[in-house]
Amino acid sequence: MSSPTVPTHGKLAAIYRLRPNNFKGNGLNDVTWGAGFSGASSAYFEVVIDGEGEPDTFKWRKDGGEWTTEVAITGAAQTLSDGQTITFGATTGHTAGDQWVIGNLKDEACTESGADAQITASAKQIINPNSPPVFSDTGSKNVLIIDYSQGKATFDGNVTVVTVTGKNGYIVASSLEKVGYLMEWSLDLSVDMAEILRMGQQWKEYLPGQAAGKGNAQAYYIGCDAFFPELEDSIDTTQNYFLLELFNYDPDQDQTGDHFVVWAIFESLDYKAPVNEIIKEAIAFTLEGVPSFKANA
Repeated sequence: MSSPTVPTHGKLAAIYRLRPNNFKGNGLNDVTWGAGFSGASSAYFEVVIDGEGEPDTFKWRKDGGEWTTEVAITGAAQTLSDGQTITFGATTGHTAGDQWVIGNLKDEACTESGADAQITASAKQIINPNSPPVFSDTGSKNVLIIDYSQGKATFDGNVTVVTVTGKNGYIVASSLEKVGYLMEWSLDLSVDMAEILRMGQQWKEYLPGQAAGKGNAQAYYIGCDAFFPELEDSIDTTQNYFLLELFNYDPDQDQTGDHFVVWAIFESLDYKAPVNEIIKEAIAFTLEGVPSFKANA
């Protein structure tokens, strides 16, 4: 079905934040993930507080398998498996049910096409721009561009066999939290152009350079305080990016329609609250990396 020129989706975009430390819960978020994962293949780990006491305890599992339960928190680095460690800043004060997750890539297979390679497993295609994984080609081609929203890389020539490796390299779905909606969005993509004129020419010539994107929108935020700490993290570079889904056609209104998926840095936030109107905020953002397009499902 072709897309109309007038959008039909009630909420034209969604804003997601990457949860700090991939943490979900209401208690103490004091975890540090170790960078020593040494598994033979990609794996994700889940850790959940399963007991409050002296000390608190946690359970953990790998790749959705069986739980190892009631592990006492020591305050030192504790090994889960495959070299993956977790360190809690305190041994008490956590809340039962609070959870953390980390996704590691190791020699993850890609589907190659010409100079492009994309992670084959769809669940691992949203990769972490704060901790970029490494794409490696057995034919020694070099990466030019990484699309963090599709797990895709473009190289400087046709590739042979490509794999991807990186600690905390891919984002497990539970690590993303929806924090608001965007309305009336616009996206401006541009390419730097340099003149390469020579004496005697009648027509101008240009050499295309690097591409970039900026945008703006009206925003409506979900009633939580998560957005403001994320802005602070962006400013101090702890965690820079938000994930945006920008819809232009979604007839079923189920967020499966035509849309762009982009990682973005928010540049400004302007609150406006006229009497008897819904509060909305004008925001401006700059894209990080390549925007990807997903067609109506």
